[in-house]
Amino acid sequence: MLTTTTVVSRQVYDDHRVKMRVDTIQLGNRPTLERGVVEQSDSVVVIPVTDDGYVLLVKQWRHAVQSVLLEAPAGHIDPGEEPRDAAFRELQEEAGHTAAHLEPLPGFWAAPSISTEYMHGFMATGLTTSSLPQDEDEDVELARTPISDIPDLIRAGKIVDSKSIAALLSALYLCPELMITA
Repeated sequence: MLTTTTVVSRQVYDDHRVKMRVDTIQLGNRPTLERGVVEQSDSVVVIPVTDDGYVLLVKQWRHAVQSVLLEAPAGHIDPGEEPRDAAFRELQEEAGHTAAHLEPLPGFWAAPSISTEYMHGFMATGLTTSSLPQDEDEDVELARTPISDIPDLIRAGKIVDSKSIAALLSALYLCPELMITA
């Protein structure tokens, strides 16, 4: 049976967005080992779909990978905020729209080997223009993308972040009528 015991845990980093701890763990009766854990709040990823067959993606600089990425709008859930409310907020902050309908998509762990972050997926339809200011650490550009282009963009390595791939493919697989209207 797979069992893990945390022998000791120590905080090594803490700022307003992320914490890092190092856990000394024991796997069954094996020797102890250390594992780094990134503690982050849960987050949302939104697939905004227009009535005319487009997905509103965003382009933004990602410092960790030193690149501009094409992504689905997403962001962290604020303390006390419900995932659905965070999805509406992120949609307005990053894509400049709000939605008449917000349907849940499957959620997933962002990086379960190192992070506590769980991502809640949503599909937004009935879009209208409505924006909130972007976060001060963001410079986001809207990218209206034909739904029919999504599989090829993923295949060609133009969409490469896991949250966007997971949410986009979930939306396409669970709502195949999206491809018919595209």
